[in-house]
Parts: sequence; C-alpha cells; structure tokens
Amino acid sequence: MCAFAEDEYIPNTTTDSVNVSFAAIGTIEADLNKKSFEITAEKITDHSAVLKWNSEQLYSGYKICKQNVINNKWEEYAKTTNNEINIKKLSADTSYCFSILNGATEEVLGAIQFQTAVKAPVLKIKDKTSKKIVLSLGKHKKNETVVIYRKAPGKKFKKIGEVTGKSTFTDKKLKGNTNYSYKAKTITKKGKTKLESAFSKVVKTKTLLKMGLPSVSGKTKTFAYYTAVTARSSPQYKLLNSNKCTTDKETGIRMVDDCYCVALGSYYGTKIGTKYKITFSNGNTIKVILCDQKANRHTDSKHQYAVNNKDIVEFYVQRNMMPRAIRGRGNYGILKQFSGSIVSIEKYMD
Repeated sequence: MCAFAEDEYIPNTTTDSVNVSFAAIGTIEADLNKKSFEITAEKITDHSAVLKWNSEQLYSGYKICKQNVINNKWEEYAKTTNNEINIKKLSADTSYCFSILNGATEEVLGAIQFQTAVKAPVLKIKDKTSKKIVLSLGKHKKNETVVIYRKAPGKKFKKIGEVTGKSTFTDKKLKGNTNYSYKAKTITKKGKTKLESAFSKVVKTKTLLKMGLPSVSGKTKTFAYYTAVTARSSPQYKLLNSNKCTTDKETGIRMVDDCYCVALGSYYGTKIGTKYKITFSNGNTIKVILCDQKANRHTDSKHQYAVNNKDIVEFYVQRNMMPRAIRGRGNYGILKQFSGSIVSIEKYMD
C-alpha cells in the first residue's frame, strides 16, 4: 500500500488527474519530509495514464517502479531522463501504484496511486436487416451497464437503451436504406460511487434495402458451373476466380467471405459484387453476392425470376464438389439450409 501526505483521490473519468505530495512510500523506507516532489497522473484511460513530476532539485535521470500487489514489492518499470512517462497496457477499472526514484542513487523521490477508468464498450455491427441493427458491445462484467446512443439522419445522438451483463443490443423498427450512427458508454458502481467510462468510438452503418418479390415461391434453386464463365476480362470471371473466392466443401458452391455466389434477375441489380440477404420460409437466412446476371430473355417481364424453372436464385458451383443428390435433381432447394420459399430479399447498401 502507499501512504500519502494527503487523502487518496481516485478519478472516475478519463479527464481526471491526481495531484498528491508524499511523505513515505509503503514498504520503501525514505525520509521525504525535507524534499518537495510532486507527481500527477493525467490523461487516464481504461488502459493508460501519463505520469508527470517536478521538484525543486534537478536530477539527471529517473527510475520508475510499479508496485506488485501480490508480493507487495516494487518492480522496475522503465528508466527515463524526462519528467513524464506514458504508462501503457493497464487493466481497466484497476488501482495502480508507481514510485519515482533517482536514477543515479535509487533514492525514492515520491509515489502516486491512481485508478484506471472503466472500460468503454467496443462497438461493432454484428448483423442488420432493413428494419433492425444488432450491435456487439464487447465483454462486460455482470455489474456493468452499457448505455447505447443512436444518431439518425439530421438528428443528434439520443439514448435508445441500456443492457446489463449482455454483449449485444438490437435496435429495432428502423427505416430501410438509411444511415445510422451509434456510440455507447459503460456505467458501474463501487460502493456508493457511480463510475462512467468514456464514450466508445462511433460506428456507422446503413440498413438494408428491402426489395420486391415475384409471384413465384422460388423453392427451386438452380445452379451453374462457375467454369462456364470464360471471359477473363469480365467482372464475373474476375470475381469467381479471385483469391478471395473459394468453394464451400459442404455444398460445392463458390463463396466470397460468408457470401454464396449467385446469379439474380436484373431487377435486383446488375453490379457484380453487390451483396444481399435472403430469408427462407424455414427461417434460415443466407448472404449472397452477385457473380452473374440472369439473361433478361430468360426471365419474366420484371426480370425477377427465370421463367423455365421458376427460380429466383441460381448458385454458381464447382462441379466435382457438388453433393451427389444435387447432381441428379438440379435443385439446391432440397438441402435443409436452402429449403422453402424465398420470403425476403434485402440488398446491402454500403
């Protein structure tokens, strides 16, 4: 423990600093009463702090030591000729004690104790549709509450909810094809003291655009061999043969990241690389990427489905990796993950 000449003060935000003069330092015996030495802890975050010090006497260098709370000993942290140091890789919401020594004689000059800030949420977009956005909040303790704020177009940030002991938050009833921004902070209590983190970094995203469906069910999901695309200069060939495009071992379908390669009618778009979310009547949802376009002459008047097989989606596959059952029937709809009618097609707009 550290013994201070003044009462201990522990900051609870990233903007607070500590300013204390010391008479003695825990297990290190030193007579500091005749010396004037002041240390401050500034720019305190959940993982770092800047220590600064000054005194009436000048020193050629300093040794900074960190207290090991397990064995109650001081361990060398760094050496410097400056009057400040950036302490990094600290744990959030944790008390630390550092001492400053004369680098030449190892005489103890002073010490300081400070508390790191509560860890701010780490926001990420986990999932989204045309009506909702699912936020990942990062890991939090059971007693930590994450407060979420949203900014809609033309509006200011507004609190929309809070969760305790959870790692996700779902924002519902949103508008399709609309930009939204989010930020959050963590709140916890220590005794009767309320502690708040700084705000997280702002994350921005756009909801999906819900598109119309044809009168057919789309239960049949046809396929085409990706090797049939032979025009090397075409965007179709470049996507299907890129380093990012691989073949799914389970289905034999070509994939880019987590998206199945498909052809759709021109109603849904003509830009190769456009991504969509497709939902089936069995509740399953898949992500697809446009790798080709169904020829208009083969589709209905709105160019939403192929007239011959009444199929909306056509997968692009690697022949020798296709499931045997598909080769005989020509319909990927017999697989559980693709079965049922198509009940929703939504386009990613960012």
